[in-house]
Amino acid sequence: MNEKIPYPCVILCGGKSSRMGEDKSLLQVDDRNLTLYQYEKMLEIFTHVFISTKEDKFHQQNLALILDDNPDIYSPLVALNSILKHFQNTYVFILSVDTPNISQKSIYTLFHQLKSQNILLASTKEHKHYLCGFYHTRVLKQSLQFAQENNHKLALFCSQMKAELINFENEEEFINLNYFSEYEKWKHMLKA
Repeated sequence: MNEKIPYPCVILCGGKSSRMGEDKSLLQVDDRNLTLYQYEKMLEIFTHVFISTKEDKFHQQNLALILDDNPDIYSPLVALNSILKHFQNTYVFILSVDTPNISQKSIYTLFHQLKSQNILLASTKEHKHYLCGFYHTRVLKQSLQFAQENNHKLALFCSQMKAELINFENEEEFINLNYFSEYEKWKHMLKA
C-alpha cells in the first residue's frame, strides 16, 4: 500500500451543474452523496481532504470546507484562487466532484512526477484535465491577476503557467458526469 500523499486534496463542488439539471455534488451514490463518495475515496490517498464550495450545503457532515471568495461568479478560477489562498508554499491536488473514476494508481503516478512544476495535470488523447492535477500555491499571484482582468479561462491560465501534462491511456477513467444519463450509466457500472 502506498503511503498517503502529504499534500492537501481539494474537491471542487461549487459549479452550477446546469447540464445535470440538479446539483451534481449532492447526487446519491448508494447511502451517500457524490461529494462524500469522492471525499472518502480521496481520504484513502491524501492526509488531508477539503471541499471547495460556494456555501455549506453539506450540513452536519463535518467536512473541511473552503468557501469561494466570490460566490456570485461561477468559475473554476475563482475556486482555485480561494483554494490557493488557503494554503502556503505547497502543492494542492485539485479534483472536480464529477470525476469519480480516477484511480489511486493515476493519482500516485501524477504525484511521483512532481518535481518543481507550477502545475501538473492529467491528460488523455481527447482532453487536458484542468481539474485533475497538482497546482502549486506559487501561482496564486498570477491566478489572482487573471481574475482581476476578468479572465476566467482556466485552459489559458494553465497554458501561460506552462502546465506540464502526464498522459493517460484510459479515457473512461477521466469522464465527467455532466448529464443525468451519464450519472445513471456510471451508477449502473458501479453495481456491475
